Amino acid sequence: MDKGLAGRSVYAFGDSIVYGHVYPRGFADLVAEQEGMPLTKFARNGATIGADPHASGGQILAQIQEATDTAPDFVLFDGGTNDAQSIFRDRAYDVASYAEELEKTLHTMKRKWPTAHIMYVTAHKLGSRDWDTQMALRKVTLQACRHWDVAIADVFGETTFDTRDDSQRATYTFDDLVDGFPGTEGSGTHPNMAGITTFYVPVVSAGLKQISLR
Repeated sequence: MDKGLAGRSVYAFGDSIVYGHVYPRGFADLVAEQEGMPLTKFARNGATIGADPHASGGQILAQIQEATDTAPDFVLFDGGTNDAQSIFRDRAYDVASYAEELEKTLHTMKRKWPTAHIMYVTAHKLGSRDWDTQMALRKVTLQACRHWDVAIADVFGETTFDTRDDSQRATYTFDDLVDGFPGTEGSGTHPNMAGITTFYVPVVSAGLKQISLR
């Protein structure tokens, strides 16, 4: 446990990778427990950055708007996983529309909680999504985060977690529970406990410690 993080509050927004999919504990839960940080999680399965009328979890912007005005010490959020599907498969909107909604999302967080340290967590390399769409969304997301001075916990870029590799997909992701816990042999999207602890927790914890010094 890092004494600089212990006791400091964190809000978590995003999609099923934050929420936990069918198991309601994702990387934000494990990081918060490891560091002794009170966590309030607003993430919803199926959520998107873009305004997809068919998205089962609504927009991440709505999660932020509905959250309390009381500022946390830290904000964690993700996005883009369901957007990649909405853009490539469903043609619900395009990359430019995603970028516009991301700007609104970042602006809303900065305005609502001006004292909070905000960090975007990239998803791992997804074998379950079109690669070119992932790369296009990554480019505009990193640009927007840098413009708004939002820190990045870059699981995509800083780890070897890549579910285009079938052995990694089978070992580190899940779709269903086995005896009440995340199993294996997933589609490549949702990290199981091994995927979270091996790849997400170290990057997110290190990122929080780094921005806590600002």
